[in-house]
Amino acid sequence: MQLPLFPLRICLLPGGYTQLRIFEPRYQRLVSESLTHNAGFGLCMLSDDGKQVLTFGTHCYITDFERLQDGMLGITVRGEQRFIINSMTTENDGLRRGTVSLLPQWPATRLPEIDVRLGDTLRELLKQLPAQLQHYNNSDFMDLSWLCQRWLEIIPVSAKDKQTCIAADDHHRALEFIRTLFQE
Repeated sequence: MQLPLFPLRICLLPGGYTQLRIFEPRYQRLVSESLTHNAGFGLCMLSDDGKQVLTFGTHCYITDFERLQDGMLGITVRGEQRFIINSMTTENDGLRRGTVSLLPQWPATRLPEIDVRLGDTLRELLKQLPAQLQHYNNSDFMDLSWLCQRWLEIIPVSAKDKQTCIAADDHHRALEFIRTLFQE
């Protein structure tokens, strides 16, 4: 599968939402192509020094767009499926395209009693971010895989640590990593 790539310093995983401000011509083209062909694009993380596009990303679709007060384009995107970049090219205007392989979703897993704090804390944090909470009102805060993905999106840790968790076949590596953060 070929996808235009949008490398950023943020993490977005399946089931997650984020809002982006689009101002560079190459990314305006990415948005136009994504909307015209309903093919989405790949959002992938940059290394901590911002010099390298990291291997794992998420196939995203635009769910809403608007012209912002400053004249820029604002888009809301939803993460759909993880992928790994097999190869990448850069076009004349700097837009990157990747040949990617889609990866299976993390299996849904019921939240055990020991981890209820993870769900409760995330729900409280999202209440402080009404723009984000609107997307998660009907979400399953009892699905441990879903919770781990949301925590990976918001915790301020290195891109390398996040990529290690994202590369896994299920939520277990992410859960152990998040538990260590909660214990500190």
